Parts: sequence; C-alpha cells; structure tokens
Amino acid sequence: MKLPDGWSPRTLAGMRTKLLNWFDKNQRDLPWRRTVNGARDAYQVWISEVMLQQTTVAAVVPYFERFLAAFPDVRALAAADEQRVLKLWEGLGYYRRARHLHAAAKLLVAAHNGDLPDDPDVWEPLPGVGRYILGAVLSQAFDRPLPIVEANSLRVLARLFAYPGDPREGEGKVWVWAAAETVLPAKRPGDFNQSLMELGALICTPTAPACDRCPVRDNCEAKRLGRQDQIPPKKKQPAITEVAEVGVVIRDGANVLLCQRPADAGRWQNMWEIPHAPRMEGEDVSAAAVRVARELTGFDVEPGAEIRTVRHGVTRYAITLVCVGSVLRGGAFAAGHYANAKWVAPRELGDYPVSSPQRKLMTALADPNHQPRLF
Repeated sequence: MKLPDGWSPRTLAGMRTKLLNWFDKNQRDLPWRRTVNGARDAYQVWISEVMLQQTTVAAVVPYFERFLAAFPDVRALAAADEQRVLKLWEGLGYYRRARHLHAAAKLLVAAHNGDLPDDPDVWEPLPGVGRYILGAVLSQAFDRPLPIVEANSLRVLARLFAYPGDPREGEGKVWVWAAAETVLPAKRPGDFNQSLMELGALICTPTAPACDRCPVRDNCEAKRLGRQDQIPPKKKQPAITEVAEVGVVIRDGANVLLCQRPADAGRWQNMWEIPHAPRMEGEDVSAAAVRVARELTGFDVEPGAEIRTVRHGVTRYAITLVCVGSVLRGGAFAAGHYANAKWVAPRELGDYPVSSPQRKLMTALADPNHQPRLF
C-alpha cells in the first residue's frame, strides 16, 4: 500500500513508536500475554486467538483458564475426547473452532511430535488456520513480521488512513491487509499487532472513540477530517426472520431423552439436545410436539404442559423455542435425523456438551426445585 500524502517513512516510524510505547504502559494483563523467560507460549497464543474470534476478551478469560487447566499443552488436547473438548467450549459458540483446534492438535502431535514450530508451512494447512490465526500466532510467539486484521485493528487502520470504503468486503479487504502489512515494523511485530487490537478495544472504539487519549491522534486522518464516527461505515444488518420451534422433552420414568446431532450437521455437530424442529404454520404446540417426536426420534408421546420458552438468535434468524413436556407411549428410537440417543437422569444433563439455548433448558430440567412440576 502506498502511504497517503503527508506520510513519510519518518512519520510512519514515529507512529509505530508512539503506539508501542502506549501499549507497553497500557496493555491489559491477560493470561495468554504472560511470558516465561521473556517468551510467549505459542500454544497459549493459539488457543486464545481462536477463542477470541467472534468473542469478547471478558468472555474468553474464564474459558481460556479452564481450557488450559484441562489441556495444558498440545499433546493433552490431541489426546482428549472430542466430547470433553466441546463441553469445555460450551457457551463460547462457533463450535467449529473447537473441532478445528482438536483436529489441528492431533496433526501437530502426529507429524511434529507435538512441537509448535516457527514455520508458516506447518501452520497454513492446519484446520481453522487462516491468514489471521497464522499472523497472530507466528508474530506474537516468534516475532515473525506477519500482519493481522480483525475487527479492532481493521477499525484503527481505516480511521488512521481515512479509508473511504468498507474495509470488511471486496476491495476494502485487500486494502486493509495491505495497510496492516505496510505499518508493521520489522522489530516487535507481535507487540505491534497487539497494540493495534488493544487501541481498538480500549480507545478507538466503534462509537465515541476517545481521541483525546489516543497516542496516535496527531497521525489520524479520520480525526483530522472529523469523520472518526463515520469510518468505517456501519455493518449492513441482515433482515431478521422469525422462526417458531417446538422442543419435546420426552420422559420415560425419571429419565429424559437426549439426542446427539450427527457429525455432518450444519450446526452443533456431535453435540446433544432435546429434539426440536420448526412448527408448521397454524400448528398447535401439542400437535407439533407429537409430530416432532415421531419424525425425529421414532417415539410416540403424550404431550403435557409447556416447560420453558427459550429465545435465541442464529445468524439472521430469531428463534422462539417452546419446550413441551411429554411421556413416552411407544415406538423405538430410529437413527436418521439424530446419530444417537440416550435416556439420561436430569442430574446428569450437565455432563453433555450442548448449545447455549439448550443449556437454558437443561438447567431447568436439572433443577431439583423444578422436578415435582416437570416430572
């Protein structure tokens, strides 16, 4: 990327120094930033960066600490059962990230004896490793001069150079990666990458950026033009589609039917859930419960009272899931929609990896105070 008018190599060097000095004094004390003998741990950097995709730092910290306690190194992660990995990821969402981590760990152990080398050729083919993860891990752990672009650094770069388009798509994506590469210094590239992200998280926020506290405000073209609130443009919000679903809590004695989604499911692969599906237009909830139980599991049920309504969003869908209690009346489990099914005591429901909306239902089912009402 060609530097804009007014930006000399000296200007760029000064901006880098100011930003790194600010980062040294103001960076947050995050568990994955701690060093041993002055070096960052590549495994911890990798885990943290994967968790931080689509997730806030505040949400990630407790997950990171629990994950590292269970899987302190890549060999431990590779040897783990996938269900255990998914369970520890439960609540972070985007579960494909956990599956990719697990698969990549197995490959690193098999091909490199569990080493995490300073070698882009080793990292690039790994599941879940795109340009961002590659640059984040190798720059932070090994000081490789590789750029990164994520939501915070994208915003900082767009404002710094007053990019007029949308840096999230099309030509804008090409531009922002070129900008990230142009500003990256040869020394301390990992810290510089982190400083861009930290500035975006703490100072150059999406709304009401604290320009008066920004270490590079004198270099910022968007501030000079008074356009820091308009750059980058707001994301285009997709139209939201309302979806009504029914979930069927099938009881056989004291136990509840828990079903496992198949490995090729589009979402929440290999995770467990109470069977659920969309209701047809105008369909009564009880009738829908009987139909869904038969179609998805092969069981005939007698529906009862509503247990809980769970509302959640998935991409452009706003889903209202009405969960109905029911009693098993006959039939046999038919694998097809689900890969597997188990009869589980309510107190054991917490042992299985489930999605966040399903966890709300599991919590209600496992609550002893609710047992008399539910069962």
